[in-house]
Amino acid sequence: MPELASRGRPRVMGVCIGTVRRAAVVRMLGDVVAAGGSALLVTADGHVTADLPAGVEVLDLVADERRVGIHRVISRSPVRLVRRLLGRPAPSGPSRAWRAWGGSRPYRAVRPWVLWRALRRRLDVVRLDELDHIVIVSVESWPITWQLCRRSSSVSYGWDVPAELYTRLGLRAPTPAARP
Repeated sequence: MPELASRGRPRVMGVCIGTVRRAAVVRMLGDVVAAGGSALLVTADGHVTADLPAGVEVLDLVADERRVGIHRVISRSPVRLVRRLLGRPAPSGPSRAWRAWGGSRPYRAVRPWVLWRALRRRLDVVRLDELDHIVIVSVESWPITWQLCRRSSSVSYGWDVPAELYTRLGLRAPTPAARP
C-alpha cells in the first residue's frame, strides 16, 4: 500500500458509478468529514443521494459523459434542432439513440473508461495533489482508480477508509459502534 500523505486534513474520494454499496460509501465519506477531513463522491447516474452528509462534495459525470468523443453527436436529438428552428420548445432529456446506446451491453463494457475520460477533464475538482485515499465501490470504479493512482503514487485505495489514515493524521478513527 502506498505511503499515505502526512498533510493535516485527509481527502477521500468514493467512486460510485452505480448504486451498489452507495449508502455504505456515503456513510464512510460522512465519517471522514465529521473527523475533520474532506470527501468527494463521484457518481454517474444523474441524481444525488438525498441523505448526503453535509460537507461531502459531489461530482456527477453524466453531463460530461455525453460530451466525450462521438457521444456529443449521439446524445443530441435531431428533434431538438428542428423544434428550435420552428420556435417550439425542445424536448428534454437525451436522444433515443443515446438511450439505446447507453443501455447496450457493449457500451456498459466500455463505460468505465469513458467516465475516466470525462473525469480527466475535471481533475481540478478531484484535487489530485490533496487526495489521500480512493474508496472502490465496484468493478466500474477500477479504471478511474487505476488512472488516478498512476498519476499520484501517494494515493491509496481500498474497499473502505483505513483507520491508518486517521491515526497518521492525528485524528480519531470512527468506531463501528458510533455508526448509525
